[in-house]
Amino acid sequence: MTRRRSAGRNFAWTLSAGLVYALAQWGVLVLFARLGTVERVGEFALGLAISAPVMLMARMQLRALQATDAREAYGFEHYLGLMALNALGGVVLCAGIALVAGYSARAGVVITLLAVAKGFECLSDVFYGALQRAERMVLIARSLIAKSVLSVALVALALWATGSSEVAAAALGLSWALVLFLFDVPAYRREFGGARPWRRLWQDPWREHGTRLRSLLGLAYVLGIVALLGSLRPNIPRYLLESHAGPAELGVYAALAYFSALGGRVVQSLGQVLSPRLGRYHAAGDAGRYGRALLGFVGGAALVGVCAIAGAALLGRPVLTLFYGAPYARNLDLFTWLMVAAALEYVGVSLQAALTAARELKGQMLMLVVSVGVVALAGLWWVPSAGPLGAAWALSVGWLAELGFSGWLALRSWRRLGRGESAPVPGAPVSPGADSVA
Repeated sequence: MTRRRSAGRNFAWTLSAGLVYALAQWGVLVLFARLGTVERVGEFALGLAISAPVMLMARMQLRALQATDAREAYGFEHYLGLMALNALGGVVLCAGIALVAGYSARAGVVITLLAVAKGFECLSDVFYGALQRAERMVLIARSLIAKSVLSVALVALALWATGSSEVAAAALGLSWALVLFLFDVPAYRREFGGARPWRRLWQDPWREHGTRLRSLLGLAYVLGIVALLGSLRPNIPRYLLESHAGPAELGVYAALAYFSALGGRVVQSLGQVLSPRLGRYHAAGDAGRYGRALLGFVGGAALVGVCAIAGAALLGRPVLTLFYGAPYARNLDLFTWLMVAAALEYVGVSLQAALTAARELKGQMLMLVVSVGVVALAGLWWVPSAGPLGAAWALSVGWLAELGFSGWLALRSWRRLGRGESAPVPGAPVSPGADSVA
């Protein structure tokens, strides 16, 4: 039996590393703003807006399934094999989208290179999932810190030497590949008795694993669609903004919106620590501990959101001036509304983590369809007339709609657990029409 780690220590390490990682990603955006032009920031933001939804779907939230797989229904090789195929397909799809959509050659290269970078991140996620289930969050935290420092250093060097967004995107991918092969793989081998993940991936007789792989895919494809829809939600206003106002307005919007990642890292760190425990409580049928953990998670996420809104309203102008410059600081109303959307997002993320632990997957997909539809309709209404501010309004309304839906799903799941209703056993074939699977 795996020895349980201190939740407080795990959270401290996860939060610290998450904040460093968020700061590093934000630092990359600052580097583009300082060493490039607003148009370069817009190109980079567009590349992320195209590649992020595709690669998030490719990830299928396998790490969340892996970390909450309390009964160990699937082996590490199943998660790694499925993720490798998905990542390759995601890169090819991103390159195809860039070609068919008619973007400039430079934008197409940036989109493809960012997809490759995210492909390496997908593979790292499988190693993180194994370590997270063992509650070895310290090793994950050290990997994220290394990834953060290296990515900022290499992107800064690329922009300083060439000023090219393509070279900078390639440098980002190189940094994530180096951490995967030089840190994540050795850490996994040390923790799990010298296991050779790549050898098992190539040497296992996959025909004998067909049933389990189809079962895992049956679980994961729903979360992949959920991840795609979840990524489309914040990016739909960006697509509309780029279409109606151009890359410069998109660059300002993206730069301001990135502050929400700092609070998001706090919530995600807490979720990474609590997710394995939520999975165990649900698998054990312990409604009391599951409910208390969920309430604490939701309350903490709401507190982070309140702090984000207050910070934007009180300190927004000097902070934006310090990091981005005076042109960005003129958009204080936009910044505040983006933090309102972020606050709603934080609570939504906490509820989604609990729903995944409870294997309420099909309901999540329907919930995201509603949320994305609300964002798209609101964006079509507000973005042409209000520009970036309309994009923030649309995002806020979409998150509000999702909160109502996810709150109802979480309450339903908890009540079922309290009544002692059993869920399907993990690893059994999944029916595409089931409302919830375990």
